[in-house]
Amino acid sequence: MAKDAYYFSHDSNARHDPKILAMRSVYGSEGYGWYWILIETFREQENYKLKITKHVYNALAMQMQCNAEQAQCYVNDCINEFELFETDGDFIWSNSLLKRMQNKEEKSEKARKAAQARWNKNKGNQGLEVNKESECNAGAMQTQCESNTLKESKGKESKRNKKDINNIPVKLKFDVDSTQYRLANYLKNYILKNNPKAKVPGLKDMDKWSVHIDRLIRLDGRTEDEIKKVIQWCQKDSFWMTNILSTKKLREKFDTLFLQMNNERTKKGYGRGKQFETNTEKIMDSMDSIQRFLEMEEEDG
Repeated sequence: MAKDAYYFSHDSNARHDPKILAMRSVYGSEGYGWYWILIETFREQENYKLKITKHVYNALAMQMQCNAEQAQCYVNDCINEFELFETDGDFIWSNSLLKRMQNKEEKSEKARKAAQARWNKNKGNQGLEVNKESECNAGAMQTQCESNTLKESKGKESKRNKKDINNIPVKLKFDVDSTQYRLANYLKNYILKNNPKAKVPGLKDMDKWSVHIDRLIRLDGRTEDEIKKVIQWCQKDSFWMTNILSTKKLREKFDTLFLQMNNERTKKGYGRGKQFETNTEKIMDSMDSIQRFLEMEEEDG
C-alpha cells in the first residue's frame, strides 16, 4: 500500500464543529474517538465510501471496542441526528472527507502535470541541442571555427563569473563585532599562538564556531567574562591546550574546565595566604626581638 494511503487533512479545531459538539454532548469523548475511527476507515476504502454488508457493524465494533448494536446505533445517529455522515443504503461516507480528498487529488494531479511539463521541456531542450550539434558538424569549417570561438568566449566568461563570485563578501550570521564572534576569534588566536600551524577556521567557517559560543551564553547561561577566563586558562594548561581546539569542544568540556580552573585558583590563593601568614609571623618575631633588645639597652643604661 502506498505511503500516503491513509493520509487526509484534519483540522486542529474539529472538536469545536457544531455537529461534532452535538454528537459529543450525547456520546462524549468515546464518541469523538469512534468518529475518527470511522473517518479513517472511510479513507481506506475505494472512493472513500464504506460498503454496507452483513457483517460490517461486527467489523466496526471490533475497532470501536463495543458491540455491533452500539456501533450501528452510533452510525445511524451520526447520519440521522448529527448529519456527520451520509448513506444511500449501499454505502456510508463523510461529505467532509470527500471534499478534502478531492482537493488533495486535484493538487496531486496539478503537481503531476507540472512535473510532466518540466520533463517534456527538458527532453525537448536536449533534442534541440542534439540537432544544433548535427547542424554544426554538417556546416562549413568557418562555422565550426565560429562555434569554437563562442565556446572559448563562454569559458572565459564563466571563469570571470566564478572569480566574481569568490570576491563577493561572505554574509555572516554573527557580526565580527558580536560577542559570539569575538570570543570565538579569541580562542582561535590563542590556538594559533600555541601552534601557528594549527587547523583553524577561515572567515566562512567562523560562524560555526560562533554558534557554539552563542549556545554557551544563551542556553548554558555562561557570561562573557567566564568564557574568556576559561579560554585563557585552558590554553595555558599543558593538557587542555592540546584538547580544546574548537568552540564545540570548549562547550562540551566547559563545566570541567571551569571547576578545574577555580580549584587551581583556590589552591594558589591558599598558598599565598600561608606564605603571607609565614612572613607576618617572621616580621612579628623580629619586631618582638627588637623590642626586647631596646628594653635591655634601657635597663643597662
